[in-house]
Amino acid sequence: MGIKTQTGFTIIETMLFLAVTGMLATAILVGSGVAIGQQRYRDSVNSIKSYVQQQYSDVTNVVNSRDKAWTCDANGNVIQADATGGEARGTTDCVLLGRLMTVDNTGTKLTTSNVIGYKAPDAGTAVSDILELTTNYKLTASPIDQDNTDISWGAQVVKQKTTSPMPFSMLIIRSPLSGAVMTFTAEGSQIDLSALITSANMTQKRDLCVNADAGSFVGRRLEVSIDAFATNQGAVQIPPESSSVCD
Repeated sequence: MGIKTQTGFTIIETMLFLAVTGMLATAILVGSGVAIGQQRYRDSVNSIKSYVQQQYSDVTNVVNSRDKAWTCDANGNVIQADATGGEARGTTDCVLLGRLMTVDNTGTKLTTSNVIGYKAPDAGTAVSDILELTTNYKLTASPIDQDNTDISWGAQVVKQKTTSPMPFSMLIIRSPLSGAVMTFTAEGSQIDLSALITSANMTQKRDLCVNADAGSFVGRRLEVSIDAFATNQGAVQIPPESSSVCD
């Protein structure tokens, strides 16, 4: 009678198989989590870029949503009025000149609004676009249809080489004198729009460094850059990771 042998796995072999399988599964899950985090981060950066670019489109394709419930005074302020006694759209002495975009003190919220300008009837004509705006016009941000947007996936605009939030202001104006589009940028939330309109605020390239949500990203940080003398959405770019100034 032959001897029958029983084949199978020993307990040690089974434990080794389960251990190796578990490590492989863990590695796959970790790798997937990193990839998802990186993709979300890049989506955040791209959404900021698109948001900034949209402001140029809104300047060149103006939409006036004011109705008779709002009117404009001699300081360029848009104020609520009696709808029965207000002025119809297009009949006030105020004009839509551009867009204001700000990043708040936490670096996580973007706010945009139309910029309104009022020129006194007896004002003359200045010798330059900047002087025309700062001397002859009263400028304010309209409260009508302001847009407030949270940066996606918990990302945050920060200062270069830090994780400190960077409040920021960007004013895009179409000159009432020449029709040229001009961009003025500065750190901080600027309330006085006329003070924002300076040659120095036109000539600086700005980098909005984007910090990822804690624990969600591995790699170098990216930025949304705004070229000096920006006139259109082509001036808003995301530089390659290799040339980032954020880390």
